[in-house]
Amino acid sequence: MNRWLGDAYRPDNPAGLLFPLIAAVMLIVVNQVLQYFSAIGLGPLLFGAESLETRAGMKAALVGILPVSLLTVLLALVLARATGCDPRKVLALRGPGLSVPRWVGTVLLFLSAMYAFIMLIVLALGLDINDYTPGPDGASPDSGSAGLVKETMYDIANEPWLFWLVLPSVVIGAPLAEEFVFRGHAFAALRNSKAGPLGAVLVTSSVWALLHSTEPWLSIGLIFGMGIALGLLLLRYGSIWVTVACHGVWNGIFALVTFGAASATP
Repeated sequence: MNRWLGDAYRPDNPAGLLFPLIAAVMLIVVNQVLQYFSAIGLGPLLFGAESLETRAGMKAALVGILPVSLLTVLLALVLARATGCDPRKVLALRGPGLSVPRWVGTVLLFLSAMYAFIMLIVLALGLDINDYTPGPDGASPDSGSAGLVKETMYDIANEPWLFWLVLPSVVIGAPLAEEFVFRGHAFAALRNSKAGPLGAVLVTSSVWALLHSTEPWLSIGLIFGMGIALGLLLLRYGSIWVTVACHGVWNGIFALVTFGAASATP
């Protein structure tokens, strides 16, 4: 394992353990608060009086993810500089130095590992994936729950103008914010602590999954597994841009498949 991971990820974290953990918590809180207010602000513009409904409010929140994420990334950079740290080293902003074929291979390896992980869980536990798949109107089946986010995405896919408005948030905004939060300050601090590199992977993946506790347990397990995969990629290549790219491609495939399924429904 250590030979495969190498030593590409070597964050410079002179602030110690406490401040980066506080910074990570601050980023999570600020991101959630900004998403809430973006939904309140965008809701009436997009949906009028319907913005008070849960589904309409969730749609507005998804539209607002992109600008909120850019503000979250900016705050992450500011916090890295607050103690005299170099943001490029704390947040692993250097390029991974990959050729185009290696970029493609890395992303395909990540996607293959994630789909294999899903199939393993489904087969091992005898699950019916349809129990976690919304109908074309975004409603969860009576036999299970797909979760509010997935329900909303399926519903949005029936409105092309709204889908293409949300797509940049899903493909660019969410990966940027989540990677800078969970593979940023806290990951660097934990990597240089007694937890070590694999401890950083497990802790950040666990917190990321637990923050999605409103989703079905299958989705939480998937997020935990994805966190481990992304954490290992960060250790392997030493660049947060690899995890942002893999995360973005994953989200993009999910969004486009959802849109295609909704478009094919009479």
